[in-house]
Amino acid sequence: DIVRRLEQYGLRLLPAKDQENTDIKLAVAHMGVLVFRGNAKINTFNWARIRKLSFKKKRFLIKLRTETSVDNVGDILVFVMASRDTCKNFWRHCIEYHAFFRLDLHPAPAPKPKIIKRGSTFRYSGKTQKQLHDLVRNSNFRRTTFARKSARTPTIHSRPTPYAPAVAVTPAANEFVINGYAAKTPGVQPCQQSEQIKCCQVQFHQPLPPFPPPPPVDSDDDVSDTFPSPPPLPPKSAKTTPAPVQSEVSIPGMGGGEPRTPSQYAALEQKMIKAGFYSVPTHSDESEENYSDNADTRERSYPSSQAYYIAKEILTTERTYVKDLEVITKWFKSALQKESSDFLLPENLANQLFGGIGSLVALHQQFLCTLDDRLSSWEGRGSTGASNDQLVDDLMLNHMLVLKKYLGSLENGESLILALEETGEDSRFESIYREFELQKVCYLPFNSFLLKPMQRVVHYKLVVERECMHDDSSMDNHSDLQTAYQEATALATAIQERLKRAHNLQKLAQLRRDLLGVDNLIKAKRDFIREGSLYKLSRKGFQQRLFFLFSDCLVYTSKGVTSTNQFKVHAELPLQGMIIEVNEGESAVPNCFSILSGTKTVIVAAATQEEMDKWLEDFSVAIALAGRDTTLFDSPLNNTTGSMSRLSMEQSSEDGEGSVRNSMERLKPPMQHRSNATMHVCWHRNTSVSSSDHLVSLRNQLSGYLLRKFKNSNGWQKLWVVFTNFCLFFYKSHQDESPLASLPLLGYTINSPSENDGIRKDFVFKLKFKTHVYFFRAESQFTYNRWLEVVSSATVTSQRTRLFSRMDSY
Repeated sequence: DIVRRLEQYGLRLLPAKDQENTDIKLAVAHMGVLVFRGNAKINTFNWARIRKLSFKKKRFLIKLRTETSVDNVGDILVFVMASRDTCKNFWRHCIEYHAFFRLDLHPAPAPKPKIIKRGSTFRYSGKTQKQLHDLVRNSNFRRTTFARKSARTPTIHSRPTPYAPAVAVTPAANEFVINGYAAKTPGVQPCQQSEQIKCCQVQFHQPLPPFPPPPPVDSDDDVSDTFPSPPPLPPKSAKTTPAPVQSEVSIPGMGGGEPRTPSQYAALEQKMIKAGFYSVPTHSDESEENYSDNADTRERSYPSSQAYYIAKEILTTERTYVKDLEVITKWFKSALQKESSDFLLPENLANQLFGGIGSLVALHQQFLCTLDDRLSSWEGRGSTGASNDQLVDDLMLNHMLVLKKYLGSLENGESLILALEETGEDSRFESIYREFELQKVCYLPFNSFLLKPMQRVVHYKLVVERECMHDDSSMDNHSDLQTAYQEATALATAIQERLKRAHNLQKLAQLRRDLLGVDNLIKAKRDFIREGSLYKLSRKGFQQRLFFLFSDCLVYTSKGVTSTNQFKVHAELPLQGMIIEVNEGESAVPNCFSILSGTKTVIVAAATQEEMDKWLEDFSVAIALAGRDTTLFDSPLNNTTGSMSRLSMEQSSEDGEGSVRNSMERLKPPMQHRSNATMHVCWHRNTSVSSSDHLVSLRNQLSGYLLRKFKNSNGWQKLWVVFTNFCLFFYKSHQDESPLASLPLLGYTINSPSENDGIRKDFVFKLKFKTHVYFFRAESQFTYNRWLEVVSSATVTSQRTRLFSRMDSY
């Protein structure tokens, strides 16, 4: 079970150097050729993308197909290995792995040359994996018959499920795979009726091995919307899944030995939950019917008022917010101290980064504990009607009043990003910064965490406004709530403009790191408008390119098939004097338009009519604003690339010459990129995202527990889900530090399950992209509506409704 989660298990890593003379390691696996840097896998070349494998002396060559067509000739990657023998042996292993795992039949031997032999030839002569599978399935060997008996063991149903530590499983980047499979659930030791709690001590069972990760499954999407599939269903007799916390746990305030009433046992469980020995129960992996019944029972024990679920939303999102702040104050600080590089930060920046935000962490942790206690007592009384509910009006009012005193720490996100960009000029700090962004705990770009305090204020204002609308009929009894809404509105208004500027700066800073050749991107009057995929007409026909529209220029790039997996700039076009013409007529390519800038014309085509309308709308607004600007255009390209003619840059890149590519790749150190980054998702799903879409996403952030089900699975799995940055992040529980996996939602559609889906449950919504289908189930009508609202902001169904509302952001 453990080795299934080890990324390097069964792999033989061979040292090599890539085209940038960087030390890497190569390995071959069932899915293709893997590239490692240190202990991290940075790239995977699937068998479907590889056209030919060869070697020449010490050089190992991978010839790839282009992404547009499997018949076209793509790039050639060259890796230098230690010796010719090492290179040849690795080449032979690749041939064997490809033939065994990829082919249905082993290849026929090639005829021997009659005159002279040219180079090395090798063919795998054994049976393939499919042949072995068919042989075993069709063979008539004798099978032993046996009768299965169902054992019924006594269990205790009232004990809550103890917290089992989550095992972090991160999907491989740039692969659309389900990174694990459901294995047989380990046997569960039944809880004996004779167990007693003596001397204020509780005895727990021994640890159970965690679930193994699932194996890769072929798919047609390269974006990492991957997560482990739910474990199989254990026997119905196993009602609880014990997990280790401590061998003996002391519970203060509870005497041992004497008999206890059910109310005393309930009090004992509440003390253990507050002490941290139990967490929110996770999915016990029973059958679908049994789990659903238990879930319905738990729902009925909760208060049914909408005010309760609004307060619970504040609690769940507060947990995520505190974790996000700890990425800065705990994990980033630890990364600097680990490298003994904390001196690289200026003293003023360190005080703001760790001192100012650290004070916010302490404040919100205290608010989180108080809110958790209030919700716990609220749930304990059950559903007694809204008139008797313990409201959180006073807590929100006090919290808003305290936040006013921390306004300076809340709104300094823009200055922190600028200070980090200046500090990033030091190569040592930049290296630590990039390495930290690759850690699992940093699931978003690091500078986006600096904007969380301002985003949280906006969320407070929205959630209190929602609660005011709910209690509008009896607002006389909620004076604290009215005052809290006024305070939250004042805070949100005070930081509104700063938040827009800070978000634009964060986007420009992140693009400067992710793109090759735009080190001069950050300028005072330059605004990000839209990024997305378009097809550009070149000598080879229409080729996919990634376009970035700013307030003063248009930049387009292509994705390089290298170990860095970065986008490389082809050219930039100023917006001043630019003309957009829509190509119409019977012979015109669908959704095609021309971009005329000076003496240069670029012909592009969008994937859909809707995508073309979005680009044309943003182009018209941006060109009109750029025409009023009389300042001299400042190119975002590097000085080394700015001196080159834009035409020569484009021709060398489009025609396959590698001199300019290699020179541009050397401008920045190699780095790995998340496949759930916006630019990568737009590339793989042929869509685009605007700045107004990003601002809408800031208002639509949500956290909480959901039940998840795959299209072909039978059971539901309970996961802690965080929605932010157009993406769902999945955790085993809210106590986990890093997500198990992520699901980018751009390009997905959201709707209710149909009759053919066979879902007979309430509060279920369905996410679909091509052949990928996922079902998610909420606990109540209110949470279902909230998840539907926030998820719809990133899916296809909401994009058309937002098409004509983006003008308000300019």
